[in-house]
Amino acid sequence: MSATAVLELTDNQRRNHQNTSGVSTHTQIIGDVSLLSNQHEAITTATTQSERLHPVRSRTANTIDSSSDEIHDQSSRLPLRRLIPAYLCLSIIYFTSSLDINSVALALPNIASDLGAGSSITWAGTAYLMGQAAFQPLYGRLSDIFGRKPLLMLSVGFLVFGDILCANAHNPAWLYACRAISGIGGGGISSIIAIIVSDLVSLKDRGKYQGMLNASIGAGSAVGPFMAASLIQKTKIAGAASWRWIFYIPPILACVSAVAAMAFLPLTSVTGSWRAKARQIDWMGLSASLVALLCILIPLNLGGTSWPWRSPEVISLMVVGGFAVAAFTVIEKRYARIPLIPLRLFTNGATAILLVQSALYNIVWQVDMYFLPAYFQDVRGFSPLQASALMLPILLFSSVSGVLSGPAMTIFGGYDYIYHPGIALWLLGAGLKMLFRQNTSVGVYLGALLVEGWGIGCVFQPGLVALQAHCPPKDRAVVTSTRNLFRMLGSVIGMTIATALQTAVTQSALPDNVPHSVLSQVTQGVSPSAWDQDISNAKFKGFQAVFALEVPLMALCLLGCFGIPSAPLVGDHDTEQNSNR
Repeated sequence: MSATAVLELTDNQRRNHQNTSGVSTHTQIIGDVSLLSNQHEAITTATTQSERLHPVRSRTANTIDSSSDEIHDQSSRLPLRRLIPAYLCLSIIYFTSSLDINSVALALPNIASDLGAGSSITWAGTAYLMGQAAFQPLYGRLSDIFGRKPLLMLSVGFLVFGDILCANAHNPAWLYACRAISGIGGGGISSIIAIIVSDLVSLKDRGKYQGMLNASIGAGSAVGPFMAASLIQKTKIAGAASWRWIFYIPPILACVSAVAAMAFLPLTSVTGSWRAKARQIDWMGLSASLVALLCILIPLNLGGTSWPWRSPEVISLMVVGGFAVAAFTVIEKRYARIPLIPLRLFTNGATAILLVQSALYNIVWQVDMYFLPAYFQDVRGFSPLQASALMLPILLFSSVSGVLSGPAMTIFGGYDYIYHPGIALWLLGAGLKMLFRQNTSVGVYLGALLVEGWGIGCVFQPGLVALQAHCPPKDRAVVTSTRNLFRMLGSVIGMTIATALQTAVTQSALPDNVPHSVLSQVTQGVSPSAWDQDISNAKFKGFQAVFALEVPLMALCLLGCFGIPSAPLVGDHDTEQNSNR
């Protein structure tokens, strides 16, 4: 009750009791005012406690209001009988995306020959990474605004649409553009699934079920190269070039998994008008981020090949990209109602270190996935199928350790005993690759890649859990997409640096009497027989330089672990207790 109402009541009581003694009147008035004040305080306290204990009941649940910028909690805890089917659906989608990525890489030489792409075929992988990175800032916030399931279905749709177009490509430009569409879908799948997992299971209990997702990623990584190798051994299948079927298989699996996900993912929906939801999107930040990413990624990939590094195209695009980054920072800090990437993620020391680490170790991962098969084939002369077999230790053991890392985090009650040793093992495995020579035994390959693979499995998912443990629940979606953005940027930048390093070292290692025509052929991946030994020696030194690049990057990751404090993996009961204190 307002002060004015209290005073009016006091005056009325004074007039009604004017025949009563002054002391009695004064005492009665004070008693009435005290009673009214206590009643008002009790109502206010009860309302506050109700809103704290039952936040969903205090307002319309998960409803977007045109005047509200609040991010609504989309947690959807399920009983075990419904949780397992939901995880299986997510695992199948993850498997499809991983299969798509790892099968295409092995078939690139055959695709280049059929389409006449030449050395530009590397743009198939680059376009995919650019599609992933360009829209990565969007996934977290759009899933907050529109809901998880619509964004997941949209991402699957992009993957299906892009792959079908790739299967029907008739020239390199068509293939690269459509591969970028597939990248948009693949990037969305990896981000949205990680966000959905944080909605379905608390950090404390996530390790019990995380193994399904890790196993699906590892299975896709292992099956993809073998599927591609078996397909490209045939010239034609059903009247079409065999490599085209590499793009047909993932869409079939994706459509089946999408139908299952619609049935078994009972996710919380966000209601409200599309106009109200559109108003919550940070359009200025979105525009600035797209300009920044494209203007930085394009010259990074074309510099040194299509354009000289000092060319006006490279310099101008990098300058525009730098200004766009500055503009994006100002927009997110001062003008965005709901920032795509909140700057508070970088003022927290632990989250900032974990984000930088994700970029650094993803450089190493991408370099391994691209340069190890090339080393096995170009230096050691193994066939594509043999190269795929030699990649199994790093792929399978990363999957196995990833499956075991989840329950281990639940047992230890934290990520420290998994994540930090994983970084150390990855560093050891990267160092062991310095033992690779032109006549290294298969046992050395298996041992080094086994150690590195075990470390990788202890880093990827535990690293995400560590990042989410240092963030409030409202930031878990956006920090997940930001982490994937850093990983994609690390992949693109790392591949650019590694490719430039390999080319420079290979060319400098060739004898001085090698003709210029032979040098240009080596750059394009062709080895004239008259110079076989010299070219093989030079290529080996180029690969060795790339593998040496991995060691300081992983050493920086290990150093960063000392700046990450422990954070408990809380459950729903722990969160409720903390909110009541």
